[in-house]
Amino acid sequence: MRGLGEENVSRLIGIVGRENVLTQTKAIEDYAHDMADYESVPAAVVRPLTEGQVAEVVRLAAMTGFPLIARGAGSSLTGAAVIENGIIIDTRRMDRVLKVDTVNWYVHVQPGISLEDLNKELKPHGFFFPPDPASSYICTVGGAISEGSGGLRCVRYGTMKDWVLALRVVLPNGKAVKFGEALAKNRAGYDLVHLMVGSEGTLGVVTEAWLKIIPIPDVKTKRFMVTFGDWESAGEVISRLRSSRILPNLFEFLDKDNIHALNEKLEMSFDEAEATLLVDVEETQVPVAEEIFQECGAVKIIVARDEEQAEAFYQARAMAYVAIKTLATGIQVEDIVVPIDRLGEFLRFVKGVAAKYGIKIPVNGHAGDGNVHPTILYEREDQKSRETANAAFEEICRQAISMGGSVTGEHGVGMQKPKFLKEQLIAHDGEEALRLMKEIKAVFDRERIMNPGKYVEAA
Repeated sequence: MRGLGEENVSRLIGIVGRENVLTQTKAIEDYAHDMADYESVPAAVVRPLTEGQVAEVVRLAAMTGFPLIARGAGSSLTGAAVIENGIIIDTRRMDRVLKVDTVNWYVHVQPGISLEDLNKELKPHGFFFPPDPASSYICTVGGAISEGSGGLRCVRYGTMKDWVLALRVVLPNGKAVKFGEALAKNRAGYDLVHLMVGSEGTLGVVTEAWLKIIPIPDVKTKRFMVTFGDWESAGEVISRLRSSRILPNLFEFLDKDNIHALNEKLEMSFDEAEATLLVDVEETQVPVAEEIFQECGAVKIIVARDEEQAEAFYQARAMAYVAIKTLATGIQVEDIVVPIDRLGEFLRFVKGVAAKYGIKIPVNGHAGDGNVHPTILYEREDQKSRETANAAFEEICRQAISMGGSVTGEHGVGMQKPKFLKEQLIAHDGEEALRLMKEIKAVFDRERIMNPGKYVEAA
């Protein structure tokens, strides 16, 4: 129970029941790190079933001054989902689909359901929820909202912020409120819904969400895996597809290191080319796309022969992080966005940084929106290795800022890069915006209990 004390633990047990309050070291160890191995040991983990229970836990935290965070599956990559000597609210028991509205095209859900399970619930109705982070098989609705997650389909469908209509939120003072309406149009008041999306658990705890859904497309597409001998050629394909007004449903890239790791660690069997593109194209646009691939010097063009092979291509991209993570004891996952027409240039820069420091930086990402995920490998117990990785990380962030880009497109800031959030905003004439953000945090969370010391507050 660490700093909580027996009295406060008893109060938590009174709210959610003894079996839903975890304080023993072994019971909470899974909550002490995220998917990128940021570590902080909580004092207690609470597993509520209702919004009322969430509100009571938050009120207790506010009264005692204990910090808290809401957590779904813990698939954050920036330290946003861990807390030192505080309370974690695990929302995964709150996992019900409350309503599927096939006329108004929305689904009303609790925050603990995973995105994959949500789409399983929607499929019999002929609908789906498009955002699909690589961790969608485990990541929860609440976590994806808090992180403002993206995913493999965001080139066509956008990210979480484009699909949230309304929310119920428990604020840091313990009050439950509703933001927004389950309507296609709503202009009543400031947009507090989208203030919550991407707020990284610093402004409140999401307890219900109304999400837009759309019919499962019946337009036939072809999935391509296309390999190239260099990034210049792959970058040219990205630019030419866009200038040809082709909008893929999926547009991803992986480098040779990613493919090698997938083959070696997950027993896949893909060609280990310098650059690999994964592209979904509508059948009517296939001839133009194939011509572009060929003219840009593709080494190999493979069209998925059936749904099974198409899924295998998809899994190569979705599981890339899992494979890469096995290559070193330490890993720093970047989340850079650059203008799409400078994507090839930026990828060459990253490879140059890797060569300069003599380290491995596998790269994958979303070609259709310029979102790059350099993954810096290092050895956790080696001080010099950690310092080298951090130096590479800082160069990569600053290069993105200098190119008019962003230091995060979907993973967020957490405890990983508040410094670079500040540098980006100042460099791009956003110093006053940062001041306003800090004031917003203070208005919502006067006692600084909600995921404190991270994100905007730390910038």
